[in-house]
Amino acid sequence: MPTFRAAGRRDVFAGDAWHLACAIGCASVVVGVVLLVWPDKSVQVAELLLGTTLLLTAAWQFTVAFRARIRGGLKALELVSGALSVLLALWCMRSGDWVALLAMWVGMGWMIRGIVQAIVAAWSEDLPKPGRREGYGVATLLAGLVVLVWPIDTVAALSVLVGVCLILLGAMEIRMAVRIRRPERGGDQVGVRGLLGPRAHTPVRAAD
Repeated sequence: MPTFRAAGRRDVFAGDAWHLACAIGCASVVVGVVLLVWPDKSVQVAELLLGTTLLLTAAWQFTVAFRARIRGGLKALELVSGALSVLLALWCMRSGDWVALLAMWVGMGWMIRGIVQAIVAAWSEDLPKPGRREGYGVATLLAGLVVLVWPIDTVAALSVLVGVCLILLGAMEIRMAVRIRRPERGGDQVGVRGLLGPRAHTPVRAAD
């Protein structure tokens, strides 16, 4: 069945960016599951997976920066934080056997993202349900803080902690992406552009 959107509703993403948002959330969940179920991976593989988590963070921030209907200053803030996440991902992939460095890069990346997400939600008037989005930002900040300060001395333990947090963060991203298409109660409804063609608005003629 076609999906409908309430007329006049202001969504966080323009056009079909919800596809990308949902894909990032699904990828986060997949990487989190891989971290959890692969305990005996090598240090190099762990660095690659943990760096990928930060690249997914950057992808989400760039999506918001380029596709969200927010102020220019907030877009710039998202761009800067996304660039920092990419830099942290590169450092994460070159951390050697230093588990503390891996935890620090991942924790810092999530903390930066959480702070920026909360700021954008608090200062943008066009975002629906800003309180919920601020809560997502705080949750991301807390996840980064836990990874940063938790006493971990093995890659396996760090992978489990990051995997659990990444699955939760991915689920939040999927929820935000899905809610972009969920209709508001009440009000007129119009078809989503691209999903409904011109024939969708043609009335069905009753059979003779």
